[in-house]
Amino acid sequence: MKGTFLATAVRKALEAIRTPCAGDTIVVGLSGGADSVALTEAMASLGRDRGFKIVTAHLDHGLRPESSEDAAFCRSLSRKLDVSFRTGAADVRGRARRDHCGLEDAARVERHAFLEVVRQDEGAVGIAVAHTRDDQAETFLMRLLRGAGSTGLSAMRPRRGFVVRPLLGVSRDQVLDHLRRRNLPWREDPSNRDLSILRNRVRHELLPYLEAGFNPRLRAVLSRTADLLADEADVLGALGEHLLGRALTAEGDRAVLRLSTLREAPRAVARLAVRRALAQVGGLKGISGVHVERILSVASSKDPSSRCLPLPGRREALFSFRELRLGPRSESTRIRRLPVVSSAQEARA
Repeated sequence: MKGTFLATAVRKALEAIRTPCAGDTIVVGLSGGADSVALTEAMASLGRDRGFKIVTAHLDHGLRPESSEDAAFCRSLSRKLDVSFRTGAADVRGRARRDHCGLEDAARVERHAFLEVVRQDEGAVGIAVAHTRDDQAETFLMRLLRGAGSTGLSAMRPRRGFVVRPLLGVSRDQVLDHLRRRNLPWREDPSNRDLSILRNRVRHELLPYLEAGFNPRLRAVLSRTADLLADEADVLGALGEHLLGRALTAEGDRAVLRLSTLREAPRAVARLAVRRALAQVGGLKGISGVHVERILSVASSKDPSSRCLPLPGRREALFSFRELRLGPRSESTRIRRLPVVSSAQEARA
């Protein structure tokens, strides 16, 4: 059978990251949509040639009445391709209520958790997901609109941890071409047309507008820009880790940074060091660029002593003359608490 651009791209992408090898198992996230169907077929074909095994994994999010039909479709496709199939179900609405987040974020958390469980159960070397070049462009624009820096704008990586993305160099048109050539069906998710979801507005309104009026090759340009920023973010990240190694000590559940070391470092490196310190004491959920910049501004001020900046996750940045302490919020009243950053302030920043 004649190869397609997508099949060649998947082979080259996996060779570049040297995963999987003969004898390995890899999990493939299969939603039933066009992208995941194309990836699954290409991976199954390559697995037969290269001697690795794939296991498809489908999570029923329980958000649509027809979701059980999606699961049945994925099971049938896996049987047709002669690959193992795993399925699960999640209470995405319950997750959204518990985490106080949107359905899209809750679904992503549940999906990643499910895929990781399957990976561990199967002893797999990785999890392949079907993000394409179009998804990369959309993610870039979404993060740009939210005010991300170089780390955020580097968007999705070909590999991060156990997650691999063999389709990042493939356009959605090339996905559809592959499906037509292989005579493969797929499922359409009606929620992909819901314009109350930011990604859908970017996909159906913003990107077409920018392509029509400014650059018809914008998706490729944004994807390439994300790749360049990823390289630069890696360099800055290494410098940030080096700075963190010189400035950071741990005190129980707090991270303590020497202010003198932060002040001496280039702002971009200090910024990354603070973000990575925050990641160690509760993660980066809710942390925006505004929080990090306010921390650095107080750190560089003439008299930071006894100032306190409240942070998301019931955390705080507490300053003394020589140190910055990041960790759980205290109840002390003998400090100057700075105002909490509001959503409106973040939007204006």
